[in-house]
Amino acid sequence: MATKTISIREDVYNILMSLKKENESFSDVIYKLTKKRKSNLRDYFGVLKDSKAILDIEEDIKKIRESARMRTI
Repeated sequence: MATKTISIREDVYNILMSLKKENESFSDVIYKLTKKRKSNLRDYFGVLKDSKAILDIEEDIKKIRESARMRTI
């Protein structure tokens, strides 16, 4: 396998170093960070639970439902 020398900033090196496990190479760390993986919706479950956005959405739903009830009367 061929090797290449690359230049990276020291702060980036420190980040890679913190992610690197004992028996891993930097190539392993970079590969894990850059490989494409399928997104799993479960990864995002609950991310908005404490968000103001979810409260706004709930309020909008209530308004839409109320206006739909008024049109049917």
